[in-house]
Amino acid sequence: MRVAVVGAGVIGCSVAERLQRGGHQVTVYERDTVGAHASGAAAGLLAPFSEDERDAGARSLRLFPGLAQRLLEETGIDVQFHDMDSLTPAFDPEDETVLRRGGGRWLDVFELRRLEPGLHPDCRGAVLFPESQVTPPRLTQALAAAARGRGTEIREHSPVAAPEDVEDADLVVLAAGPWTADLAAAFGLEVPVWPSRGQLVRLRPAPARPAPLNRMLTHGGRYLVPKPDGAVVAGSTEEEVGFDARSTADGIRGLLDFARRMVPALGDATVEEVWAALRPATSDGQPIIARASERIIIATGHNRNGILLAPITAEIVAGLVDGG
Repeated sequence: MRVAVVGAGVIGCSVAERLQRGGHQVTVYERDTVGAHASGAAAGLLAPFSEDERDAGARSLRLFPGLAQRLLEETGIDVQFHDMDSLTPAFDPEDETVLRRGGGRWLDVFELRRLEPGLHPDCRGAVLFPESQVTPPRLTQALAAAARGRGTEIREHSPVAAPEDVEDADLVVLAAGPWTADLAAAFGLEVPVWPSRGQLVRLRPAPARPAPLNRMLTHGGRYLVPKPDGAVVAGSTEEEVGFDARSTADGIRGLLDFARRMVPALGDATVEEVWAALRPATSDGQPIIARASERIIIATGHNRNGILLAPITAEIVAGLVDGG
């Protein structure tokens, strides 16, 4: 079957690679370049909501080891997938009570100091979860390279504005992130998705010191992610400001304040990069992966979980394409 995939972010590239591997002839249309938007501007924390087999995040995470190995063998690109524990610290008795009830392994203040001496001294303890991470730009580029290697044509700088732009395709997968709503409207469909801006900061800790943080840290919807090259990514904001992908002084200041609050030594870090991207948000926080018409499949609305959910989304779309 000839399939057009609109959007070359991590979702579109994952879908294209999976469909091409399944024997379909795939063409990807991207108005900019591969991974130019949210997929190239993410920290790569892979944190499913639960370990329940019914949870899509947990199912998707289990696909990552095999996917990472296959992509390395086929493309030579190491997506830097690896396990890394995540900490959620408590700063007051209420935090501690809630965290102790929420699963994970509780670390008292003495064990926490031994494992992460760089955390703020006000920490009363923390919950530790076994989690994983990946480097999103590498993952997106590796998926695109693997798809190309199997025969997918990726047309960069090729926007799709109307059905006639993909008239040769038997089936069209709309995976254009927050732009999917306008794109779907051109096909006579309504997709309730809109942009949510996420800002991030890459920090380079001061040299000649021990690493200020050895594990991922999450607190209050924000996170710190140590990367393999020694940098620490602080994220992320979640702002509904329309199609405005600017980095702002207020957004970056909030992330820097958070980083210093969690790990005081990061106050002496170099600000290496700041960036912002638009993610596709939905009213219930759940992605939209569905056949919208006989010819159209929608795959969008992943918001902050696009990297994590890319492998399972590709499997679901493949099922829809093949009649499931």
